[in-house]
Amino acid sequence: METEWYKLDSAGKLYASTVSSRVSTVFRLSVSMYKSINPAFLQEALEETLEEISSFKVIVKRGVFWYYFEKTSTIPTVSEEHYYPCSNLFFRGRNTFPYRVLYYNKKISLELSHMLTDGTGGIEFLKLLISNYLKKEGVIVPCIRKKISDFNFDNAFFHHYEKMVPNWQDTLDKAYKLPLRLDKRGVYHVTTGKLEIKVLKNIAKQYQTSITTYLLALYVEILIDIQAQNSKTRKPITINVPVNLRNFFETNTLKNFFVSVPVTIDPRLGTYSFEDIIETISIELKRYLNDKQLKRLIARGVRGERNFLLRALPLFVKDWISPMVHARFGENLYTSSISNLGVISLEEELEKHVERFEFYPPPSIGNKIKAGVISYKDDMYITFGNLSNDRLVERMFFRKLVKEGVQIKIETNRSAY
Repeated sequence: METEWYKLDSAGKLYASTVSSRVSTVFRLSVSMYKSINPAFLQEALEETLEEISSFKVIVKRGVFWYYFEKTSTIPTVSEEHYYPCSNLFFRGRNTFPYRVLYYNKKISLELSHMLTDGTGGIEFLKLLISNYLKKEGVIVPCIRKKISDFNFDNAFFHHYEKMVPNWQDTLDKAYKLPLRLDKRGVYHVTTGKLEIKVLKNIAKQYQTSITTYLLALYVEILIDIQAQNSKTRKPITINVPVNLRNFFETNTLKNFFVSVPVTIDPRLGTYSFEDIIETISIELKRYLNDKQLKRLIARGVRGERNFLLRALPLFVKDWISPMVHARFGENLYTSSISNLGVISLEEELEKHVERFEFYPPPSIGNKIKAGVISYKDDMYITFGNLSNDRLVERMFFRKLVKEGVQIKIETNRSAY
């Protein structure tokens, strides 16, 4: 008998209790087509997609000890976008969907709470939605049902947790925080830079490093400069780098399956050249990005969830203490975040109808500015999400790339850039 409810995974449980008016836990995946969106076709495509990926056909429910998902026959309604991206989806005490589908002109946007899934799960859902939508438009698309049936809704953290593996033991100092003043509640400024992957790859090659390491180094160098200009004291610059565990452990889950890897440069140790920053980041990533070290991060998360005292606490107490714990042992340790979802590929029949993809990171009061990276065809799209009205970081980052010889097209929802 098919279950009528699902547990949240290890990451989803934490996200559910940290939601607030400033911390929505909602990220956005967008696709831009070459033709204007037909809302009726999009609604039909959503209904068909939810029949094929039924694990998304759920609402959030409040239990005594944890939030959980309950299956529903109700289908969310697609709506035209009219407000800032990544706004709150979840209001405690109400039965709400952990995602929404929006459209505007030629763009379809899927906004998801991290309670439900991560970027990989969201991409698979969006790709199927695109396929079903184009079918409504009369496009002959390949059958991908077999591939979709390969996915599951398992808690992969539990499957790859090993009791004998020790917890992650590294201790991090409180990181430098950008001196940014929060804008009004609900306001989320996004700025996207479009650039050619080939050009960026050639520049990274000159430094004998990868594109990801190069972008991290560029960002860290900017943050070091900002700290030097605005603060007499020095604190570590630590970037949160989400890592897709599916690249290291075999699973087909559509639930969350990632960990946060810290990359730290400490200006208190002296002056760093750009080459020094690249070398330090490369060493840090090499140290973490292997199955043995990642098992330690998995163990830390699962053991925290299985802690008897935590499990015994009623949900209203978890809702009270979780934001403080998340701040103390999570966001206070990071200056910012860069999440790279990699290159998105589509079947040839679909590619000719799809212009671009974008990824907006979830807003966070602890890290007021974050970056999301996604690539499609020959182009990369780097998007900064910012809860403040200050645009210094975005300007410095893209101007630095331009000085390196990268041509960038900038788009933003700000009134002026």
